[in-house]
Amino acid sequence: MDSLYSLYSQSPKNMRQLRECAHNLDIALRRIGKVFSVRWVASSWRAVSAVWQSYPALAQHFREASEDDTRDSRERAKFKGLLSKLCSINFLKSLALMADVLTELKNLSEILQNRKTTLPKAHDIMTTYVKRIESFNRYPGQHAVDASQAEEVMEFKGEELRVGRSPIIDSAQFIRAVADNMKERLFTTTANRAQASVAANRKEAYNSLINQMAVLNPDNWDHDNPRFGDNEVRALCDVLHVNQQEAHLGFTEYKASGGRNIPNKMKKLLMAVDTLSPSNADCERGFSTMNNIITEYRSKLTTKNAANLLFISSVGPPCRQWDPLPYVKTWLGKGRRAAHSTSCMARRYTEEESYFSPLWKMWKSV
Repeated sequence: MDSLYSLYSQSPKNMRQLRECAHNLDIALRRIGKVFSVRWVASSWRAVSAVWQSYPALAQHFREASEDDTRDSRERAKFKGLLSKLCSINFLKSLALMADVLTELKNLSEILQNRKTTLPKAHDIMTTYVKRIESFNRYPGQHAVDASQAEEVMEFKGEELRVGRSPIIDSAQFIRAVADNMKERLFTTTANRAQASVAANRKEAYNSLINQMAVLNPDNWDHDNPRFGDNEVRALCDVLHVNQQEAHLGFTEYKASGGRNIPNKMKKLLMAVDTLSPSNADCERGFSTMNNIITEYRSKLTTKNAANLLFISSVGPPCRQWDPLPYVKTWLGKGRRAAHSTSCMARRYTEEESYFSPLWKMWKSV
């Protein structure tokens, strides 16, 4: 995959020839990027999907380049080796495995980036997707099924496959490693590179927080215990800095109604739970917005003005919902002139001889 990325990202000629092959085969070409050295899972998924979709175009380009007399022998040998590896059944099965796993990870990432996803919901979704990925050992994904069918006929998308010497990814080991990595990185409240002792404490804190939030769900209530959830609500109030007495009374009324009515004393705790973000997507959006605001041409922008612009761009309403009339009235009320006012002084232009004046006169005479 990295060889494909280097081949087409560093050579416009190769990229142009690949587009021609894709056009001849009526294939919508996608950009091939890196897979293992990028931070965002969506980028890895797009790169693998691009190779999967552009498979015939890649094979045709490698074949034509390996027979191109305008290239030297080293380049022709390189493309011949890439063609041999691309048409290997081992490469196809490894590509299918990565496509299936990355599709699940991409879908999970998109759900966690949604602002409406709460922490309890995110926990349930993450648990579900870990199980979905682990199930690939028993129930192969769609890409793996397609690769198995191609192996039976030794042909994939019109290209003949062969048994090559390229290594194949151990599917069971790969899936187990991905699932273990997800459990290690997702179900915790600490950074990815924290010390082992800190990570263990943070995992315990995360599990305790999830258990405390679970008592707020009426489906988890033990109706035989009238004091069910009291200790968890008190602990949750300490973590979220909510009044214990008020939340406890609201939780008691909430249980008495069978979860049908939410008392006002309970709403503050529920709102505090919903404000906990399950991902850092909003932080990344803020960084992108800040980079659009603070550019090299606005280097003198003060911190206060930059913060105000960032706040408006991040959480402000769209322009079509903004009513400028109150601000226009305030502007005119301070004695300033309107845009259509004719009583203001006309702009004066000073006639200065410019360095390019002779050139301008020459253009007028043409």
